[in-house]
Amino acid sequence: MKIREVAIKKIIYGSTGAFVVLAFALLLSFTFFAGRILESSLSDGADKLRERLGADMAVVPKGSEDSYQGIILSGEPVECSMDRSIENNLKGMDGVEKVTPVIYLASLNASCCSVPIQIIGYDPETDFVTSPWISDEYTTGEADGDMVVGYNIALDVEGTLTFFGRTYTVKARLNKTGTAMDKSVYVTFDVMDILLADAREKGVEFGEGSSEGLSDRYVSAFLIRTEEGADPDLIAGRILRYGNVGVVQSKNMISSVTGGIGFISKIIRIITISVIAIVVLVTAILSMFRAQTRRKEWAVLRMMGASQSWILRLILTENLLVSFAGAIFGILLAALVIFPFSRFIAEQIELPYYGPGGLKVVLIALAALAVTLVAGAIPAIFAGTKAAGTDCYVLMRDGEN
Repeated sequence: MKIREVAIKKIIYGSTGAFVVLAFALLLSFTFFAGRILESSLSDGADKLRERLGADMAVVPKGSEDSYQGIILSGEPVECSMDRSIENNLKGMDGVEKVTPVIYLASLNASCCSVPIQIIGYDPETDFVTSPWISDEYTTGEADGDMVVGYNIALDVEGTLTFFGRTYTVKARLNKTGTAMDKSVYVTFDVMDILLADAREKGVEFGEGSSEGLSDRYVSAFLIRTEEGADPDLIAGRILRYGNVGVVQSKNMISSVTGGIGFISKIIRIITISVIAIVVLVTAILSMFRAQTRRKEWAVLRMMGASQSWILRLILTENLLVSFAGAIFGILLAALVIFPFSRFIAEQIELPYYGPGGLKVVLIALAALAVTLVAGAIPAIFAGTKAAGTDCYVLMRDGEN
């Protein structure tokens, strides 16, 4: 009979005490797989954020810096306005390559609006941030409509959205980005003017004076791309001289995000390494104990002609089979926890989160399997070597006591 068949029979009939090893293997594979998926998702989310920002800095109303970061990082719906009169000054500033205005309008959590989300207006004539994503990321063919929606936006039954009492058709849905872009709606300034007028009637304040042509007089921010080699800090200092404005630099925002991701990744690694160490230690103790309690069994096998290497391979095979089963269950359990609740996880950690693709998931699963098998094999080798190396006469004497 082959060693694998003997090992399977012993595991099935419960003569190896494999349940605890199975449980620890499950814990190890679960921790490793879930941890690596989270790390990868956060890292990819940070990369997507860098691509998404597109601008080197944003000029916002003074005191709205945190709100702007909330829009970009978590999609928190806010609205703010500032006079558009400084636009020409920004365009003429040394070191500034491009300037484009944007408008942020928060929909209401009421019957007048389908969902409380961030509506972002952009100027197609000067935009260099939003348009590239819209043109490159269509998931449906280009169609007539007023809005482009993010990946996580749920549409009404008719495939439309209602804001401030008016219904709009949706042109396209963007691919998933793992950023706040997934929770936002994008419109051109002509559509935004209609939204602003309707919002004013519902009590949402934006700008001053007549409701007509608000986007010509007021915006929420100016996005700026600097020339290559220009000093963003120097440009930011010049902008702040205009008075009632604030500046948010993309490099500072990304540094904040990567710092948060680095901290979470460090915690995940510490937990994973700790679990691996504990599992290896406990499995080693259990393996030695099981080998000790089965000494009479080894003696009988030796007397029947089993070699020392055969007993070593039997113990190793038992541990590997149990560890393999535990690893598979652990990976499947982690997948059931991580993937269906990825959106919830992203909302809780408030950091860009972009789930890995199929190939990366498979590679991480294989790595989790390999780590679990190695963690099960090392203790088995020590225990098997001790059991196989003991003299047959001593084994039988111990078995009689």
